[in-house]
Amino acid sequence: MASQSQGAVPTSTPADVTFGGSKSVVIPEGGELYSDPIPIRINAGSALLTSVHLVNQVTYLVMHPWAAPDTLGYVSAVGSGDHTADATDTAFTGTGTTWGRFTDILTDVDVVAADNPPSVSILGDGLVNTRTTGTTAGYNTPRFSNDLSARLRTNTDGTPVYGIVASGIENNYLGTDQGAGAGGRSVLTRLDRDVLSIPGLRTVVVTQGLEDIVAGHDDVDIDSALGLLRKQLKGWGIKVIFTTLTPCNGYSACTATVDQNRIDTNTWITDQLDLTAPTVSST
Repeated sequence: MASQSQGAVPTSTPADVTFGGSKSVVIPEGGELYSDPIPIRINAGSALLTSVHLVNQVTYLVMHPWAAPDTLGYVSAVGSGDHTADATDTAFTGTGTTWGRFTDILTDVDVVAADNPPSVSILGDGLVNTRTTGTTAGYNTPRFSNDLSARLRTNTDGTPVYGIVASGIENNYLGTDQGAGAGGRSVLTRLDRDVLSIPGLRTVVVTQGLEDIVAGHDDVDIDSALGLLRKQLKGWGIKVIFTTLTPCNGYSACTATVDQNRIDTNTWITDQLDLTAPTVSST
């Protein structure tokens, strides 16, 4: 692992990633493994380059496409050997190699900052379904999490630079799990895995619900799911911020009924504001 210079080129010789001191590891089917701490320094906002050497036959890898504007994967030719320590991109530019905007195997990286800032999770549905013709996000389509992270790093008003974690899945639903090749486990199913497991979590920004409405889950179900999500997070002492759902004009599935459900859901969201504060009148 190393900071990325350009493409598959690291800024320096990659550091070995070990598991219990070993550079070789077997990941159980459906399981997760955490590596030993990696002794490298990275700059805020910079991209990380990680390389994984797979041996024997690999039938299928779970892929997360369009994870972020700057997420790219490079694959060396079959049988070309172990290139995890390469300081050049030669092995990833020859015949039989492929690349694309996807992530495999690695799901996240925990980073220790000097001032140990709290974490903020951005929980969203991506507002797009990349498996449906005409709804694919552009490679450089802005992501809420990326923009918020950049704004915090460049702010001049004294706002703390919190750690931002993208916890969204494209075409994801709030309370309904989807099958293979779709939007994955629902928010309420994956909450422990993708949100509550984040170190130092203090706040969750919920930018989710439009995919449910487009899919025909009515606003009553959406309101119930959002309410349950809020209760679970607040039960863990986590602050919850809801964003209203954006218009979906121009998307064929966004009918007048769908848009009205969106408006009704936004009304529920804005009604969650604290209305118990005292009113001050003056004459």
